[in-house]
Amino acid sequence: MSELRKNKLTGEWVLYAENRQNRPYEFVKKMDYNTTEKKNCPFCRGNEHQTTLPVFQDRKENWSIRAFPNRFPAVAQKQEQTGEKEEFYESKPAVGRHEVVVDTPYHDQTIDAFSLEHLKNVLLTLQKRFLSMLEEENIQQVQIFKNAGADAGMSIKHSHWQLIGLPTVSKRQQEYEKTAKQYYDQTHKCIVCDMIAWEQQQKKRVCKQTEHFLAITPYASRFSYEVWVLPKSHMPSFAQAEQELFMELAGLLKELLCDITALRKDISYNICFMESGKQSCQQQMEAFHWMIQILPRIGGFAGFEFGTETYINSVSPETAAKWYQKREKQ
Repeated sequence: MSELRKNKLTGEWVLYAENRQNRPYEFVKKMDYNTTEKKNCPFCRGNEHQTTLPVFQDRKENWSIRAFPNRFPAVAQKQEQTGEKEEFYESKPAVGRHEVVVDTPYHDQTIDAFSLEHLKNVLLTLQKRFLSMLEEENIQQVQIFKNAGADAGMSIKHSHWQLIGLPTVSKRQQEYEKTAKQYYDQTHKCIVCDMIAWEQQQKKRVCKQTEHFLAITPYASRFSYEVWVLPKSHMPSFAQAEQELFMELAGLLKELLCDITALRKDISYNICFMESGKQSCQQQMEAFHWMIQILPRIGGFAGFEFGTETYINSVSPETAAKWYQKREKQ
């Protein structure tokens, strides 16, 4: 049975076709890493001279978390001369900030193996860097993300996060803002708060929950085993997240990432912090609600997705939720 579902936040359509799990696949995907020695890894302790100067380091020596500007930034820190401007098209200088947060000094350690205390401190560091970027007048959106594995876009094997401060708000965030504003104007309620209430009532897509956070497989997930982590209380931005909650959040994230790494050997995944742009959030905080999305990279997008912006997912969120629930009981 196939079914089309609409993402209530973005308007994207997702096509569910679970029978596609059984389709033949004639390629063997092999994951080979370049054998970069630890002594040559720029993110390893002792190789600090290979990166830019740190903007944060938890200890002068024997650090465990370190943040610095990306040597190959996606955005420039100051305006640079660009090519000739064309009247027919719209463009603007990509001025912002791009930072790397190395979350472990150990070359082969992965985030699912972190202690809860250390993962809590990583979240605290991400919030500090997030707040630092938000203070800049020209930055309108800050995206926090982690690429884990080659299929997720990871370029250096050593575990790390990235933050990019943009002078514009992305189309996906604009769609969320538009939807959230319309919903709030019509109901005087936050769309994500109502989504949380619905999912807790239905119970079909709840993976795990703690006192303050709910993990669900979203109704119109684009990725197989996709998970959203939602603060149960209304929280417009990661900037407002209370530090007292970070140990609890660290525990939930660690459980989910251990589950995801059990799906397949060397699985890749992305972690994305999602919220509205800075200006919209400041103007109407009641309408927006931040979240963390974890996106396992099983399979990949092909011509249909690129041609239609409609996604085919071979695992329904209800099936995925049952798998997470089963893992929790083991």
